Amino acid sequence: MPSMTQRTIPQLFETSVEKYGTNILLWEKRGEKYQGTTYRETRAMVHEFAAGLLGIGIQKGDRVALIAEGRNDWVVSELGILYAGAVNVPLSVKLNEQSELKFRLAHSGCRMAIVSATQAPKVQQLTNDLPDLEKIILLDPAEKYREDEIPLQQLLETGKKYITENPVSLRHSWQSLNEGDPANICYTSGTTADPKGVILTHRNYTANVEQASELLRIPEHYCSLLILPWDHCFAHTAGIYTLMKNGRAWRRCRREKQRWKT
Repeated sequence: MPSMTQRTIPQLFETSVEKYGTNILLWEKRGEKYQGTTYRETRAMVHEFAAGLLGIGIQKGDRVALIAEGRNDWVVSELGILYAGAVNVPLSVKLNEQSELKFRLAHSGCRMAIVSATQAPKVQQLTNDLPDLEKIILLDPAEKYREDEIPLQQLLETGKKYITENPVSLRHSWQSLNEGDPANICYTSGTTADPKGVILTHRNYTANVEQASELLRIPEHYCSLLILPWDHCFAHTAGIYTLMKNGRAWRRCRREKQRWKT
């Protein structure tokens, strides 16, 4: 098994949790107020999410699509995928043509898709044409569920049970990752030809985070507003993981950026 010195995204996050456990990592507006979630609280959710994926059969190297607006659950989902040893395929919420979404899901060979309520219908309409796609994980409650759909809460309950029954498996899953293992498959726009799936490794991200942290002063008490599209690799590096490494928090922004002054 690779040593703990492997510079993976889960290792980066675990190190930050140990250093900044009580700092707020995520701010999300619920009702009229923003509520904070600490590094340590986020890790607990990530562990349950990842264990839930392992409990329903996700294995190292499997591809899982993530199609949702910016929110706390987006971050937990991506980290959960990576902790399970799988590869996240983050897709834009602006993909409205069925052919565009179908191509990316089929080309990457996604076994599962994690979707928000607004994105779920897009994937539900394609399942008959995607034999590799086994399950859809719904981040938001629905009135009824199909046989191939799993509510988020059910996945987390599966994760809790999995951790109890397999106390070492989750740790082995993320600690056995190599920094050269794929973390994301990010797709190009496809304006001139079929979209290209760009494979980005754990080390692609952690190296950029290290370099950015050396060049920029990033005090841990800062709070950032993230308005970049979260499926882009730049948003990952600049908006999520560089802040995570330095103990900072960020707020998600869906349609609220006009309320903020520079």
